[in-house]
Amino acid sequence: MSLYRYILFLCGQIGMMSLTRFLYQWILKFGNQKEATLPLFDPIILGTAFVAFRIFDGLSDPIAGRLTDTWKRKGFQRRTLLLFTFFLAPIGLAITFLCSHNLAQPINWLLLTTGLLIFFVGYTFYAIPYWSLVDDYSGGDKITRSKLSGLLGLGIVIGSGIGNGVSGFLIDAHGYGITGVTFALGSVLLMSLPYWASPTKTLSYNEPQTYNHKKENIWSGIIGALKHRKFLALIALFGGSQMSFAIMTAAAPFIAIDLLGGSEKDSVALMGPLIGAAIPFFFFVPKVQMKYGWLRCMLWASIALAIVYSCSGLLGNDLIVSPLITAAFVFGMGGPMVAVLLGVEAEGVVDCAKSNSNIDSVGTYWGAFNLVVKILNGLAVFLASILISLQSHWGIIAVRSMSFLAGVCLMLGVIMYYFLRPEKVNE
Repeated sequence: MSLYRYILFLCGQIGMMSLTRFLYQWILKFGNQKEATLPLFDPIILGTAFVAFRIFDGLSDPIAGRLTDTWKRKGFQRRTLLLFTFFLAPIGLAITFLCSHNLAQPINWLLLTTGLLIFFVGYTFYAIPYWSLVDDYSGGDKITRSKLSGLLGLGIVIGSGIGNGVSGFLIDAHGYGITGVTFALGSVLLMSLPYWASPTKTLSYNEPQTYNHKKENIWSGIIGALKHRKFLALIALFGGSQMSFAIMTAAAPFIAIDLLGGSEKDSVALMGPLIGAAIPFFFFVPKVQMKYGWLRCMLWASIALAIVYSCSGLLGNDLIVSPLITAAFVFGMGGPMVAVLLGVEAEGVVDCAKSNSNIDSVGTYWGAFNLVVKILNGLAVFLASILISLQSHWGIIAVRSMSFLAGVCLMLGVIMYYFLRPEKVNE
């Protein structure tokens, strides 16, 4: 693949993750906007609604995975599925953030539920075929596959910088509604570009594919994938890290505003150093992964990141010049670990799928992976919403507790790994 096509492939992840991180970071803060001491949405109810949609989102992933694999087996190019879905998630995000105190509460709930439904349907049916292109576009070449996997991780970090950092400035200047529409318009363009990233040689791969294994239904494929020990170890580690990402993303505005005394735009002081430190390390992730294996890389990165996140719960003091600079330094230390965790995710999923001769369906493995991880993500946001609801009683202790909780999730993932790991680790 040429550099130009790599960039086109990367743009899809940047667009999708800009939307996702915007939603994760601001949904609880957005719902906690007060007028006459009353929030726009009750934190617990909003957290419960979010969990419900994440469960729905997770349950729809096996369907998307099966659709993706079936589409390819019938001789169609998997990338064409992107043309049906690239615009849905942006529309859903824009609708979600149109809620306001000027509207009747039933209208707000209608906008919220409609927006989240469209967002998560669009996210699932775009993400599964898009991530599966790591296998299609690599054409069986492990080096290319490792690079594409690294680009997906890089896209998460860049998208997080836009969704977590840049968004703060726009919200501070224009409010949530206009910012949501702005993000939607930008992401629509970016999410359409991976279709054009296909290497020329893949354009002729139109022949229907045949497989030796017997035909199976959606859930038997998912169950078969979840019996794969190495894949379960991957889910344990990345489930813990994804929960920690979700918690810290939701916690960032509260840390910036309530702990450090800043405003929405100051969230960039937290995410900026993390992203700035992570991006250079993505260039080394493929080499490190090839040398030590993706499973071992995830293990050690999870332990190190747990320490960093736990330390972020102690922010608020001027240990290094000022509280803000101290926070920037602590978040920056997590950059290399974030690069490793995000950079090897797709490689791990595809490797597990290709190594299981009974299934060998990348879309099915992505469906199984997301089924578990998305539900855990929803649970993480719900736990964060509980801590936010306790803020009136606990004060800043509630905000600090979110950082400690993120560290605990990572360590639980590591502990589960040791229970689930295969007897012989051979990444």
